[in-house]
Amino acid sequence: MHLIIPSECHLRVFVTAKQEVFEFYDNAEYMLHRHTFSYGESIIQLLESWKETDEPLLQEAYEYLKKRAQVGEENMVEWNEILFRFQHVNNPFLYLLVIQLAPLLLKSFYDIDPAIVTDFRKELDKVRTDAHTLLFDCLNPETVDICRRYWEIWGHTPMRLPSIRAELLPARTRAAYNGWISPAENTDPEYLYNTQQEMILAEVCYPRSVQELYVFLKSTYLRRAVRFKECRLCGKLFAATDGDRTEYCSREYEKGKTCREVGASRVYQKKLLGNPITRAYSRAYKTHNARIRYGTMTREEFNAWTEEAKKHRDACQTGEISLEHFEEWLKQ
Repeated sequence: MHLIIPSECHLRVFVTAKQEVFEFYDNAEYMLHRHTFSYGESIIQLLESWKETDEPLLQEAYEYLKKRAQVGEENMVEWNEILFRFQHVNNPFLYLLVIQLAPLLLKSFYDIDPAIVTDFRKELDKVRTDAHTLLFDCLNPETVDICRRYWEIWGHTPMRLPSIRAELLPARTRAAYNGWISPAENTDPEYLYNTQQEMILAEVCYPRSVQELYVFLKSTYLRRAVRFKECRLCGKLFAATDGDRTEYCSREYEKGKTCREVGASRVYQKKLLGNPITRAYSRAYKTHNARIRYGTMTREEFNAWTEEAKKHRDACQTGEISLEHFEEWLKQ
């Protein structure tokens, strides 16, 4: 059974020591679901995956509104299903469109202008342009002075933060399984107090527009000096705070292993295999090692060949023999 989008809803956003937390509440102040990101992940996804994930959904909503000039009770279920799919995407910015459209569901036979989606797209485009400068320029690891660079780029257009509240929040927030549609963890201050959980006093944003949400996140990154790097293994952006010198992101790379877990060894292997001398030696080594399994070479013979092959490899590396001579020897 699909969830019916509440007529009035709001987004609650805050940033902990390691996470960005997005919570969706209905008009009765009941938290329906939560999505958590690591630092910078929400903005990175806004830049990297919008064509594949965001645009098809926005186009679907636009085409529906364009086709049905009047959305009434007879097709409210169909319309709710379109809005509900917005909860399955990783981009929390799209949830702001749900907040804008949800109240219109109460009004039977009410004309909903498709321009709502068009204007929303334009706001996303503006944010992407600014975010690209923020991540690749101002918060680039090579930027020496973030504050000075910020002034050079945006000094004459200062940020106007949305209405910010200081609220008590849990000191640690669990990541929700499967994103938005997961059961939510209780973050009500009274509940936290009564259950004696550790709390922190933090800034909380209740954005009503794409710009408000972006400015809140942007100001947080700037104040915390979050740096955005390109992962040396997968090449995608990730955020690193001061003191975090890692060159690899925490995305899954292969078989449950992240780039951070296997990055150094994989980059080293790529570097070695990029060397034609090492590549020729590695190929011959695997061929001779297989002969042991097939019974055409003994372990002693293989060890002796390996010692001799290493001498030829090292001689080739120092230029004593040519690559062609080394490859001919390997074929013997």
